[in-house]
Amino acid sequence: MVTLSQLQLDAWLAGLFLPFVRILALFTAAPVLSHRSVPMRVRVAVAGAIAFLVAPFAGVPPGTSLGSLAGLGLVAQQVGIGLAIGFAARLLFAVFELAGEFIGLQMGFSFAGFFDPTGGTDSAVGSWLNTMAMMLFIALNAHLLLVDALVASFQALPIADDPFSVLTTLRADRLGAEVFRLALVLALPATLLMLFINLVLGFASRVAPQLSIFSVGFPVTLLAGLAALLVVVQQMEAPVMEALRVFLGPLR
Repeated sequence: MVTLSQLQLDAWLAGLFLPFVRILALFTAAPVLSHRSVPMRVRVAVAGAIAFLVAPFAGVPPGTSLGSLAGLGLVAQQVGIGLAIGFAARLLFAVFELAGEFIGLQMGFSFAGFFDPTGGTDSAVGSWLNTMAMMLFIALNAHLLLVDALVASFQALPIADDPFSVLTTLRADRLGAEVFRLALVLALPATLLMLFINLVLGFASRVAPQLSIFSVGFPVTLLAGLAALLVVVQQMEAPVMEALRVFLGPLR
């Protein structure tokens, strides 16, 4: 007859439950995976299946008991890591939304936020670039890369006795700086084009004061901005891959 002690049961439960908590926290915060079209039962089932496969090499400290204060600290640590990875993946879309804000401000589309019946202030260009980035995210199987990075995070961010040791690896402050850097790089060509057109229109208004700059300038900047967006969309794959490397690279 096989007998199991309480310590063995606690160790097995902790070895399965801690990875499950990290994975489920990711599914709660990550793009696409956290969409409301994905039922909660499906998320729990998929998280349980992945946790069952990951548990043998998750590196849970021996003798861990979920009922102890240290065990509760490890649970909170896994929730924080899972949410942080999902937040890092969401920053990818923040890059395109911020770039859209830069471009839309120069095109004049930012005025549409004042007349949004839903009360929002999002730029139309930012929303459009965000939708394009979401489609490209799925087309590049980036959601599978996100799950792969999650599995690899058990090596980069191990389940340690110190719940706050992962903060030195995540460095959320650097991720925020990378959002502005990548958004500026993405929006810089279109922004410089809009700036050049505005300078030309300003010079034209000084040379020919009788020219109605407001009636002429807006269609010109609008058409030039749409042409610039056409070029930006064709080059979106490289920024998406770069953002994935920057935001998910430290986890691999």
